[in-house]
Amino acid sequence: MIDKKSAFKAIFSELSQFPIFLGLKTADIEALCEGGEVVATSHRHALFHFDDDAHYFGIVLSGAYKLSKPTPSGNDVIIYFSTPGDVIAAFIMSQPAPKYPVSAIAMGPSRFLKLPRSVYLNQWVKYPEMILRLQNSLSTRVGQLHNYQVLSKAPLATKVASLLMQMLQKSEDKNDLTLPSPLTRKEIADSLGASVESVIRVMSEWSKAGIIETKDHQIKILKLEKIIEMMKQQ
Repeated sequence: MIDKKSAFKAIFSELSQFPIFLGLKTADIEALCEGGEVVATSHRHALFHFDDDAHYFGIVLSGAYKLSKPTPSGNDVIIYFSTPGDVIAAFIMSQPAPKYPVSAIAMGPSRFLKLPRSVYLNQWVKYPEMILRLQNSLSTRVGQLHNYQVLSKAPLATKVASLLMQMLQKSEDKNDLTLPSPLTRKEIADSLGASVESVIRVMSEWSKAGIIETKDHQIKILKLEKIIEMMKQQ
C-alpha cells in the first residue's frame, strides 16, 4: 500500500508527469491515490476480466494493457491499448454495482497503480478538474474509435499502418521508431476486425521490403515515410 509518504515518493515522480496529474500539488495527488497499490503484471496477466465486479480502478505506470471485449461468437475484440498515464475504469466507479465492461490484459511486463473504488467516490469526484481531465481522455479514446470506423472500408494495409502510427505516438522517446509495447499479429487482427492470416501477409510483405522489423513481437519501423504513405491509401 502507498499509505505512507516515504512509499508514495517512490512513484510520485512518475505520477506527477502524467497529464491527469500535471500541475497538481503533492498533497492533492496523495489524497487522490490514497490506499493505492502498485501491481506488477507479467505478459498476458489480467488485471480484471469482462463482467467482473468492479472494486477498483487505476493508472497505467509502465508497459501497456489491452482492453478487450468478447463478441457473441466468443472471440475478443480489442477496444483500446492503454499506455502509461492512462486511467482505466474510473467512470464506472460511480455506478451502484459496477462491473468491468472490458478485460484488461498486460502486454509485456507492466505496472499498474490500483486504487480502491472508495477513493474515487470520496476524493476524485470532489475535484471537478480531475473529472474534466478524465472526460478529455475518454474523448480521445472515442475519437480513435471513430477513426477506426472511418477506415472500415479502407485496405487492410492502411488500417495496419494507422494502428502502428497510433502506437508509435505513445512512445516516450520520439527518436525511437520501435513501438513501446509488444504487439502480436493476432492482437493487430483483433483490434482491426481482420483475420490473422491477412495481417500476417501484410506484415510479412513489409518485413521483406525492409519497411518494418519484428523481433519477439516488438515492431520497429524502418521506413516511416512508407508507413505514412500506406496510411493515405484508400
